[in-house]
Amino acid sequence: MNLSQLYYFRKLAELQHYTQAAQELYITQPSLSGAISALEAELGISLFEKRGRNVYLTKYGKEFYQYVCNSLQFLERGIEVAKEHAGTLSGTVDIGSISTIQGDYLPMVIRSFIADKGSNVKFSIHQEQTNAIVTAVQNGIWDIGFCSPVDDAPDLFFVPVLQQPLVVVVNKNHPLAKEPTITFDQLRGFDLITYHTEQPIGKKVGKLLESHGLKADQQYSNELDMSGIASISNSVAVILHTPSLKQFSDLVALPMPEVPDNFRIVHMAFNQKAYKCHAVESFIDYVAAFWSYSPSSLGWRQFD
Repeated sequence: MNLSQLYYFRKLAELQHYTQAAQELYITQPSLSGAISALEAELGISLFEKRGRNVYLTKYGKEFYQYVCNSLQFLERGIEVAKEHAGTLSGTVDIGSISTIQGDYLPMVIRSFIADKGSNVKFSIHQEQTNAIVTAVQNGIWDIGFCSPVDDAPDLFFVPVLQQPLVVVVNKNHPLAKEPTITFDQLRGFDLITYHTEQPIGKKVGKLLESHGLKADQQYSNELDMSGIASISNSVAVILHTPSLKQFSDLVALPMPEVPDNFRIVHMAFNQKAYKCHAVESFIDYVAAFWSYSPSSLGWRQFD
């Protein structure tokens, strides 16, 4: 038994097709078949059974697959650690992120990490809403998520990283535009718009407004859309202060002193039980150590 046979076995178990597995392994199909047959002969058991054009793991193959995966992952992690000691930390970090941090916070963190750890680590960023991000991180599709925390994800660990204040956004000709700050009482009588109720932030803002006897039109998914509506109408957008607002020169963002500073905290989420390559673990540790949220800061902090 050799290491190549174990890699071949893992790939075939994942794809369940000899031709496809051989193509991804850059070997011929007869070579793959021979390697698997030799492995089965050495073990004295059948690892696969053929059904039509596909192959499936036998009962013994499924058990062996778990041991092979754990062993190869452990070996690969050791290789990554060794490379880091040689100054060559490498790998890919798949991140799911809400749109509101992709214009400032996330690029700053990644640039800082690369400057500190080297440019061999690659990042793949996927924009989604919180619920989709949580599902993808839970299922191992993405390594890390930047989103709102949720209560029904027991395997996920959430690290607070960034505060985003809730503000009132109106166009410069709006009656509220000259106010230094806005109270809930000042919003009465105006057409309010905010996030969709299917989003965690939408539910939270909706409850906050209702607690003050206010109701908003909740059919919008992002700050950009609501800012656009506010810029051409008398609608009042109750939204998070994000880089999206910079695209509109005719809008003003007014603070809401009655809203707690910690109303909206973006979190970094990761699956505590899932396997993580060393690059992913290094990035998680880096964010937690140097770019986590501090209530005394304006949003995030860098530790000394």
